Amino acid sequence: MSVSLYVVHASENPASSASSRRTTVELEDIFTRMQTIWSQAGVGLILETASSITAPQSVLQDLAAGDTSSFFDAAGAGVIEIPDPGTLLGFYVKEIGGVNGLTPLGTRVFFVADHPTVHDERVSSHEIGHILGLSHALGDSGRLMFSGTNGTDLTDEESVVARYGAAAILDGVR
Repeated sequence: MSVSLYVVHASENPASSASSRRTTVELEDIFTRMQTIWSQAGVGLILETASSITAPQSVLQDLAAGDTSSFFDAAGAGVIEIPDPGTLLGFYVKEIGGVNGLTPLGTRVFFVADHPTVHDERVSSHEIGHILGLSHALGDSGRLMFSGTNGTDLTDEESVVARYGAAAILDGVR
């Protein structure tokens, strides 16, 4: 499954305090570690692109407040250009509503904050888990889908659900 990762900067001023401080090299490193996590489930990830994009500062302010709607509106209107989109799209932003990461329901898109409280690859992989149909896990902080920890384990059942979710996306069913 192809994945495209983007560092998001303010279009008016890329050095703005609203811009992500990440680099594309960091995204490539995060991706490599994500592959290791997902390999335990037999879900192969391929990096389509790791690049920087720009968005209006007002959109970044909305994202910082946890509102993704203006981001999707701006992307749909061509205000935000998304080059080489993969099957899954990850956007790395300065802030995303006070959480480590966010996956808007029914999308193949995830957002990750610049300074999550857990490892970057774990947040990114957790959000991909939601895209593939996994829910939050309770009672075992070693699990990938347990919120707010550095757990990366997947149960056999979660691995099966993730593989079926990936196949459904690739087959155009989801």
